[in-house]
Amino acid sequence: MNTILNNKSFQIYFLVFLSLLIFLGRQLDTGITNFDDAFYAQKAKEIYKTGNLWTVTLAGNPSWENPPLPFWLMALAYSLFGVSSYSSIFFSAIFGVGIVILTYQLAEYLYKDSWISFVASLILIFPGVFIDSSRRAMVDIPLAFFVTLAIFSFLKTKKQKSWYLIFGMATAGGILSKSVLGIFPLAIVFFYLVFSRQWKEMLNPFLLTGILIAIGVGFSWHIINWVRFGQSFIDSHFGVLIFNRGFGENIHRFNIFGYTEDFLRNYWPWLPIALFGLFKFFKRGFIEKDENSLLFFLWPTIVFFVLSTSKNHTIRYTFMIFPALSIIVAKTFSDLQNTKWKERLLTGLGGIACLTALFVNSTPFQVKVTLTKSSKEVRHLASIIKLNTLENEKIGNYKLSYWNPKHAMFFYSDRELESPLTDKKEFFKKSNNNPKKMWLTNATEFKTLNSQFPEKFFLIMGNSKYAFFTSSQNRDYVKYDFSEVKLPNIK
Repeated sequence: MNTILNNKSFQIYFLVFLSLLIFLGRQLDTGITNFDDAFYAQKAKEIYKTGNLWTVTLAGNPSWENPPLPFWLMALAYSLFGVSSYSSIFFSAIFGVGIVILTYQLAEYLYKDSWISFVASLILIFPGVFIDSSRRAMVDIPLAFFVTLAIFSFLKTKKQKSWYLIFGMATAGGILSKSVLGIFPLAIVFFYLVFSRQWKEMLNPFLLTGILIAIGVGFSWHIINWVRFGQSFIDSHFGVLIFNRGFGENIHRFNIFGYTEDFLRNYWPWLPIALFGLFKFFKRGFIEKDENSLLFFLWPTIVFFVLSTSKNHTIRYTFMIFPALSIIVAKTFSDLQNTKWKERLLTGLGGIACLTALFVNSTPFQVKVTLTKSSKEVRHLASIIKLNTLENEKIGNYKLSYWNPKHAMFFYSDRELESPLTDKKEFFKKSNNNPKKMWLTNATEFKTLNSQFPEKFFLIMGNSKYAFFTSSQNRDYVKYDFSEVKLPNIK
């Protein structure tokens, strides 16, 4: 068994097949996750429908929270597979697979040891948060892929300087995925060259060209939108998104070690070995002057401490350091264990990986670590909501949150959900003034309304989570016949 597991060709095929099974398995069962997933999926849908690549919109209005590259890829998936939750997560899963393989190639390039390479890739997959995000329509996995590709390209420049051009394009991809967070490869390489005293390399024409590519291509979207929209773009993207969310008063308390708690919760069982390994890599890099160890110490350390200065601590922002940590853990395991224990660990990790793939594809349970807000109940109501409302008509919101299921409903039905009403008197006032108005609330709340006012409201359609309803006066105008209506099949 171990002879097979140590075969390099088998390892690559196994990792690709395994990752695809885990990241793409049963994605159509539950729909996209509410909140950010639906938020991003809707932006991509509008790019797909309008063909406007450079002005990202939400409900037709400019939305400048994130650069467009992940949305372009989602829109491409829509054109290939149709508009669906599966399409929205497709490229996130592909990037997840790419990170796994890049981690393997990085470790193989450094150590020429298939055991370290294979184990590092398996370790990368298992924290659950990495699986979770690779199964979601998010922008953090694309960012992590481009950062990893940039570091891999930089390592390759030691033998061929033209790899600096790939380094520049990969960094640009990171910037076009998540704005200024994409510049981390430039910072990592800068400090690496400083600490290793490679002063001449800083003036290498290929490196300088790569930097120009990274900045010019990476910030092209920023420049275009700044020219088009002026200060409003600057204020929205940099002011609100970066400075206010990152350093504003309404975020988590400032803590230089802000991500420590997240790693204590989510990076087991690898955390102790990772910390010990970081110490070993620090020693090798700064004391023994091993350049590769120096680079792999700086990569996670710089990202971790810079991100910790922000007040907005979300572990998915740190996915760009997971490949480095995985390699550090695998190398540390290799140094500490004898051949017998290494074989046992390899077999154990391979078995866990297979069981995870089986679990994802054969059970009804969702692989949702960070969010459990499924949108399948919204998808169930989407067609009937669209049938009974006009194109620009907004749906009343009674006691639902501002964010959930606002974006999921918009994605599936093309109808917006209003800001929530929590005051019952205000709700009755609006309902009486406009009896034809359509409303959405949770199932429990509608049961309460119906029991207190049995003749007041009419349930158009409901499920275990939500109730779509109107006033009883509007009952005769409710439509259920789809025979003459063309509705998009969004899955």
